[in-house]
Amino acid sequence: MRTIHAVIQNDGEWFIARCLDVPVTTQGRTLAAAKKDLRKAVELYFETWGVPQASKAVKEVYLTSMEVAA
Repeated sequence: MRTIHAVIQNDGEWFIARCLDVPVTTQGRTLAAAKKDLRKAVELYFETWGVPQASKAVKEVYLTSMEVAA
């Protein structure tokens, strides 16, 4: 087993799930569906491309918001 990190956002109609460890994004109508679909998609990615060898394991991920000039 391997722990992955993800961000899941709700756009009002779908839950968009993005893995932070590998380039995988998916969606689901519910939070549970998005998490399940992301798990399957990441497992398929690992089967296809292999598990990346991280030089240092990520222990925590911090999510923040900030303002930028636009």
